[in-house]
Amino acid sequence: MNMIKVKAGAYALMGFMMCWNTFHKGHYAITCAIAIFTLCAITITLAAIGTRKITWDDSGITVRKFPSAPKHVPWSQLEKMRVDHLGYHVRAKNTKFKISTKNMPENLLETIRTHIKANKS
Repeated sequence: MNMIKVKAGAYALMGFMMCWNTFHKGHYAITCAIAIFTLCAITITLAAIGTRKITWDDSGITVRKFPSAPKHVPWSQLEKMRVDHLGYHVRAKNTKFKISTKNMPENLLETIRTHIKANKS
């Protein structure tokens, strides 16, 4: 999530520099177009923050990703989990989802591993 904010800041800085340059050259229409494009790029970049919520109980995991409807994944459908620099990628029979390494609770990680081992045998 921190890299998303850095990316949005870089867009803001580059957009400001381009607007400043075109404004001083007297190209006001281009300045407005660059400013609008920059604001749209920042908005799209920051829209991903806080859109995914993951809850779990005895029946399975529920993944809510705004604006789509929540998906319930029963423990019996979990097939595989892999880890990379982006986080934990969990694959089930009908869907897959990702949980970042910073946001993964330890008890959920152990529960997922336990159910994947049980489903393989």
